[in-house]
Amino acid sequence: MTLKNVEPIIDLLLKKNLPFAIFRLPEKEEFMLVCQQDQEVKEIDILDIEEFQGFVVAPFKCARTGSAYLIRPDLVATNKDEFFELMNQIAPLPDDAGKEHDIENHVISRHAYISNMDYLINLLQKEELHKVVLSRVIAYPLQPQFSHGNLFNRLSCEYPNAFVYLFHLPENGTWAGASPEALLLINQDEASTMALAGTRIFHPDTTNDPWSEKETQEQSFVSQYIANVLSETGIQNYQTEKPATLRAGHLEHRLTRFTIPHNQIENKAGKMIMGLHPTPAVCGYPKGDAFHLIMRAEQHDRRFYTGFLGPWNLNGHSQLFVNLRCAEIGNDTLNLYVGGGLTANSVAEDEWEETVQKSKTLLLVIEKL
Repeated sequence: MTLKNVEPIIDLLLKKNLPFAIFRLPEKEEFMLVCQQDQEVKEIDILDIEEFQGFVVAPFKCARTGSAYLIRPDLVATNKDEFFELMNQIAPLPDDAGKEHDIENHVISRHAYISNMDYLINLLQKEELHKVVLSRVIAYPLQPQFSHGNLFNRLSCEYPNAFVYLFHLPENGTWAGASPEALLLINQDEASTMALAGTRIFHPDTTNDPWSEKETQEQSFVSQYIANVLSETGIQNYQTEKPATLRAGHLEHRLTRFTIPHNQIENKAGKMIMGLHPTPAVCGYPKGDAFHLIMRAEQHDRRFYTGFLGPWNLNGHSQLFVNLRCAEIGNDTLNLYVGGGLTANSVAEDEWEETVQKSKTLLLVIEKL
């Protein structure tokens, strides 16, 4: 299935206002589209996730509610013939503009964001907690020629190592992104997760240079947290790799992989997901204290940003990714969501610049549309 062919399918599904997700897995060329034939999207209990099949979309606040949305796989397409067959099935359905989805959210100024970071860094230096992630929203005006399908295509081309997606929920809007971070991957042989934290700009001449103390410490919080979750879930037999560097577009992150035998994860996936989400990479550490601090410090609603999403029990695989490098798409505006991890060693000005660099993952693509 070529990139050009998916644009009319995306446009058609949005016109019909049907729940759907189209995605491409990291380092793969194939696309998959999962679509419902009606608009009623089911909410599921994440602890019972192993009973379901489809495309899962969970907001950040599911850490408190324990629920996620499930797009049923009424129609699934993975090749050219299946995509055209799906179009033929959908085309006769009536168009439905649905209600206009308001994506307005609080946009913070640079001065206010840095002021908030200084306050949080001061708390961290007093050792009230070890890490907290502060995020912000960037509202970006869309050009009249903007195309959802074109955005998905360009993200797929620019970020071959990321999980690239576009999903639509009639009651919750349309989102797109290119995430480098897996939350939980399960196949017939094994399961895996990753500790991904620390960010720097990619330079070919310095990619093998040592990471800073701040970035190393930030990533170690995530690794230790995941090890604790595995232990609490009853998983003792797993392997870890030495920390490595993962390139994600113009950025690099520090990465540690955890691999688990498949028999260790059976009947424990829901519990493990609820233990992992939200990881210190997107929330902080200790998790509970950081989550409540975020609820007080951030004036915007994260919505699906730093939640998780992905195909579940499809083609023998389940693959959930943290929703990073993402945007919420409105009629004439797009909301970019970015954030940075703060520790006692953080410098507010540097953290602001990190969010600027993270925003470029999507902005460099959107500006070309």
